[in-house]
Amino acid sequence: MAIIVDKKQKRKDIAVACTDLLLDKGLKNLRIADIAKTAGIGKGTVYDYFANKEAVVFEIIRNLIVEHQHDLSERSDENTSCRQKVLYLFDFYLCEYKDYSKHLEVYKEYLDATIASKNSVMYAFNHECIGFIQQILSAIIEDGITNKELLSTSSELIEGMIATERGFMMLGWTENKCYKHKFTHYINTLFDLIEIKP
Repeated sequence: MAIIVDKKQKRKDIAVACTDLLLDKGLKNLRIADIAKTAGIGKGTVYDYFANKEAVVFEIIRNLIVEHQHDLSERSDENTSCRQKVLYLFDFYLCEYKDYSKHLEVYKEYLDATIASKNSVMYAFNHECIGFIQQILSAIIEDGITNKELLSTSSELIEGMIATERGFMMLGWTENKCYKHKFTHYINTLFDLIEIKP
């Protein structure tokens, strides 16, 4: 009797097994042989599930985003303000509640590779990641509007918040400076303007 393998779950299992490997080695130094060894599978088996190492990285990043969303849910309850939820969401950049420094280095390498290669698949994946973050942020803001915590026009600021976070991140990398405090100040100032005062 043939063993039926859940291909989607197997992809996820390989990605989960290789997350620390990616964070330790970085995108540039990651090799299919390392992925196979870490996942406990043959090199050829990696190609049964992924076209290349970038596809493995995409799956790892997807899992990290889902994990980040889970962390956000764990930290938040009905008493957590909309402002605080947004700061939790942007903790990937801010690193105030969890150390994401290795994640940021991998993301930086990923952006470098995307820009340098002009690879449409990588552009599409970046768009997918931003879209996922935008969905989470939209849900937070819409809840804030529904609960009369935020002004109804607050939803118009969602794309700007994401672009501002990415902008501060890129500025920090290109200027070798830390803009986390400035981004936090920006979010707090923005919420001072859009929160409905009791």
